[in-house]
Amino acid sequence: MGRYILKRIWYMIITLYVVITLTFLAMKLLPGTPFKFANRLTPTELNTLKHYYGLDQPIAVQYVRYMWNLLHGNMGGSFQFGNESVASLLFAKFPVSLDLGMEAIIIGAILGILLGIVSGLRRGTALDWGTMIFATLGISIPSFIFAGILQYCLGVMVQLFPVAGWGGPSYHVLPVTSLAVGVLAEVAIFMRTEMVEVINQDYIVTAEAKGLTRSAVVFKHAVRNALIPVVTILGPLTAAIITGSLVIESIFGIPGIGSQFVDSIVTNDYPMIMGTTELYSALFIVTILIVDILYGIIDPRIRVSGGHS
Repeated sequence: MGRYILKRIWYMIITLYVVITLTFLAMKLLPGTPFKFANRLTPTELNTLKHYYGLDQPIAVQYVRYMWNLLHGNMGGSFQFGNESVASLLFAKFPVSLDLGMEAIIIGAILGILLGIVSGLRRGTALDWGTMIFATLGISIPSFIFAGILQYCLGVMVQLFPVAGWGGPSYHVLPVTSLAVGVLAEVAIFMRTEMVEVINQDYIVTAEAKGLTRSAVVFKHAVRNALIPVVTILGPLTAAIITGSLVIESIFGIPGIGSQFVDSIVTNDYPMIMGTTELYSALFIVTILIVDILYGIIDPRIRVSGGHS
C-alpha cells in the first residue's frame, strides 16, 4: 500500500505540473491588460508597469521565472489587491469556501445514502417513486435556482433565515441547503441503483438462508457493497462542490474564494488565476487519491499492492 501511495503521489505531481503549465499558457491568451485604468496611462507608464512585473519578457522567460518562484513557495503578488501575496489571500478566503462545501457534502451525502437505501429496499412503492422524482429535480435544477427560491421563501417571506452574509449557524442554512440538494439527489440515485442490484445477488440470498436478520443482511452485506460506487462519485463531487460554489457565494455574498476567482479572471489578475487554479487542482487530485485508498477500506476484496489494484 505504501509503494502504491508513493507512486500515486508521483503521478499527482506530474499532473499538477501539466495543469500549471497549460494554465500559464492559456492565461497568456486572455485579451486585455491586468492594470486598472490602463487606457488612462501613457505608453511610457504602461511599459514601466510591464517591466516592473516582468510582463515585457518573452513568455518562456516569464514561465521559467514563475516556476522557479513557485518552487520556493512564492505565488507572486495580486495585481487586483495592490501586490498583496496571493498565498495569503487564498489562505484567508479558502476556509470559508471549504466550510461551505464540506457542510453541503456531509449533509447531502448522509441524507442521500439514507434515502437511496430506503428507496432501494422499497422499490416500486410510492416512496421509491417520490425519491426518484425528487432526485431528478435535484439534479436537473441548478443550485442557484434553489438558492433564489430559498432566499425568497425562507428569507424574505417567512424571514426565518438571513438572506445573505456569512456569520453564525443561521447564515449557513440557505447556502448549504442550496448546494446540498444536488449532492443529495446524485448520491440517492447511485445508492438506490446499487441497492437494487446488490439486494438480488446470490450472497444476499445465502445470508438470508443462514438465518441472519433482515437488518444484518442489509447493513452488513448489502449497504457495504453498495457504498463502493457512491464513494467513487463522492471524491469528484467534493472537489466540485468546494471549488464550484462561486455562484452560491456570489448570490449569498459569502466572502469565499469562488467570487474572488471570477474577479481575477475578469481583471486578468494573472498571479491570482494561477494560484487559485493550483489550489483547486491540488485539492481535486488529493481527493481522488483519498477515494482510491477508501476502496480498500470499504471492500476488503479490493487489494492494492505494487501499484496494481
